[in-house]
Amino acid sequence: MDRPERRAKPRKKPGIVRVGIIGLGQIAVRAHLPGYSKVEGCQVTALYSSREDHAKQVAQQYGVPHIYKNWSHLLESNHVDAVSICTPNFTHLPIALKALQEGKHVMLEKPMAMSRGECNKINQAAKKSKKVLMVHQNMRFDPAVRTAQKLLMKNIIGEIFAFKCSLTHRGPQAWNPKAKWFFNKQETGGGALMDLGPHMFDSLGFLLQDQARLVGAVATNGSGAGAKQGEIHCACLLKFKKGAVGTVTVGWADTIYQNRFYFYGTKGSLYLNLAKGDPITLEFRKHPGKEFPPLAKDTFAPTIYEHFIHCVKHNKRPWVSGEEGLKTLELIEAGYGFIKQSSIPLI
Repeated sequence: MDRPERRAKPRKKPGIVRVGIIGLGQIAVRAHLPGYSKVEGCQVTALYSSREDHAKQVAQQYGVPHIYKNWSHLLESNHVDAVSICTPNFTHLPIALKALQEGKHVMLEKPMAMSRGECNKINQAAKKSKKVLMVHQNMRFDPAVRTAQKLLMKNIIGEIFAFKCSLTHRGPQAWNPKAKWFFNKQETGGGALMDLGPHMFDSLGFLLQDQARLVGAVATNGSGAGAKQGEIHCACLLKFKKGAVGTVTVGWADTIYQNRFYFYGTKGSLYLNLAKGDPITLEFRKHPGKEFPPLAKDTFAPTIYEHFIHCVKHNKRPWVSGEEGLKTLELIEAGYGFIKQSSIPLI
C-alpha cells in the first residue's frame, strides 16, 4: 500500500474503535488478533508486517481491509484510532512515540521499552497527546491471579513475610522458532530477565499491592551459549516496602512450562499455579490439610483487550499504565546492575 492520503477521512461506524496491529509475530497472531476479534465495539482495520505474504494471509483470516508495508504509514493513516505494538523491543520507543504523535491510543507489548529512559520518553509523549497508553501485562487479568489477590488482601494467610515465584519454559524457540531477535541483546536489551521478568514483577506488585526493591540478582547464559545471547536463567532477590522478602526465578532452560507463586504468612500459605493443576491452594498453620478455593465470580474481569478498548472509549486510565511499565523496567535494570557486579560471570 502506498503512503495514505490524509485528505479524505474514511467513514467509521459510530462507537467502533479501529485498531491497527504493528508486527505479526506469534504474540500478535495468537493473542492480540483473536483477543480483539472478541471485543464488542472494536474492529482490526490495519496490519503491518515486514513479511508481506504473511500479512496477506493474516488479513484474509481476520477480514482486515488494510495492509501496510511501512509502520509509519499505518500510523499516519486515517484507518486506525488505536494500535497494538507487537514488534521487537528495540523498536518500541520509535513506534510508540510516532503513534502518540499521530494521535493514536497505544497498547504496547511488554517489556514497555529497553530502559527507564525510554519509558520516560514514552510516558511524556502519552501525557502530551492525552491518549491512552497501556502495557500488555496480561497476567493481571487472569481470574486466578485476581482471586488470589483478593484472598491475600483479605488477610487470609495473615501478614505476608515471604514469597518465592518462578516462570520458566523451553525458551522463545518453542514459542516462535523464527524469532531469532530474542537471542540478540542489541535488539532485546537482555535475555530471560527482560523477557519474563516483566510478567513476574508486575504480577507480584499487583498481588501484594506493594512496591518492591530489587536487592540482588545472578544469571547465566548456560554452557556453550553464544556471547551475543542474553541470560537463559536468572534469580532475583526482592524486598517489598511492607516487609515481604523473596525470590523471582525466570528462565528459558526448563523442559516444561511452570508459572508459580508461593506466599507465606503468619497464618499459613497460599500457592498460585498458573500452569496445569489446581490454580490456588491454601494451607493453614493451625490445622492440617489443604484447601482449594474456587475462583471468585467477581474476579472474572474483562480481558486485557476489552479493558483497553473500554479505556479508549471512556478516556480512562488503564490498569497497567505507562507508569506501571516504568516500575517494571526499574526492577529489570536493577537486576542487570547486580548481574554485572556478580562474581558469577555470564558464560
